[in-house]
Amino acid sequence: MLDFLKAYSLSEILIFLVMFAIAFKSIITFWDWFAEKMRKWFGKQNREEHAHQQIEDGISDIKKEVERIADIQSNSLKKLNNINDKVQLLTEADQADIKAWITERHHYFCYERKWIDDYNLECIEKRYHYYKLEGGNSFVADLMEEIRALPKVDPMK
Repeated sequence: MLDFLKAYSLSEILIFLVMFAIAFKSIITFWDWFAEKMRKWFGKQNREEHAHQQIEDGISDIKKEVERIADIQSNSLKKLNNINDKVQLLTEADQADIKAWITERHHYFCYERKWIDDYNLECIEKRYHYYKLEGGNSFVADLMEEIRALPKVDPMK
């Protein structure tokens, strides 16, 4: 160290120390600047990754909701088909009931009484109308023609 002091004057040593301090300060300033730039860059990367993750999460949530809605729709369709089958069965049963009732009324009025009153004819016509609306088409049309051809009598006379 004495050799260092002999080789350089005090002013030169002070200049070296000042230059060393300036260099050290420049390195620290550069390091701070570099660290800030890296934080901003990585922060931007993190924000982009975070935004991308949020989008992926949103898409995942939407997919789950679509699957839930599809399940609900599938279950609703199954229930609707079940109800449709039951309505079809009820319609067929109603057709059979009306057919049997008109046949019974036909036999009563055509074979036993051989006449019909307006009220009973109207009731039979209404039931026949519903029978046709339900898709019924059979010998019942012929029975109705025979019932309509019967003489009309007022039962009150």
